[in-house]
Amino acid sequence: MTDNSAQSDDLVSTSLLAKIGAVAYVLWGLWHIRVVIRMFQAAAAMEDPALQARIFQGAFHILFFAVFAIVVAWWIARNNRISYWAQLLTIGWTEVGLFLFFMLPGLFPWWPSGWIGPTLWIVAVATTTVARVRA
Repeated sequence: MTDNSAQSDDLVSTSLLAKIGAVAYVLWGLWHIRVVIRMFQAAAAMEDPALQARIFQGAFHILFFAVFAIVVAWWIARNNRISYWAQLLTIGWTEVGLFLFFMLPGLFPWWPSGWIGPTLWIVAVATTTVARVRA
């Protein structure tokens, strides 16, 4: 194989990894929009207005992160360095919070759906990191 074809193959695989990571971030965002809808529905049924407002606020914040992940994925697919770091830090922050405050204390079960968000995030981080290192 010539140097040009090896270089071309490496660029294709780097581009493919960035796109896989972008898709994982979009799926992460869509999954969390589903979570937000459920949170709004649960909060609407609550009788305590302070608790209801707090759940609405939490859902509103998660909605921001979900939309952020989906929008920034467009640049992630192009292996953009700034969007890589923005996604890594922003979405990573939300996943660490979920793990520390819900998963570790046992307030949120891993099964049947607790593993979906973290798994999508790990796939996104792994593939985009390899793509950035190769860039």
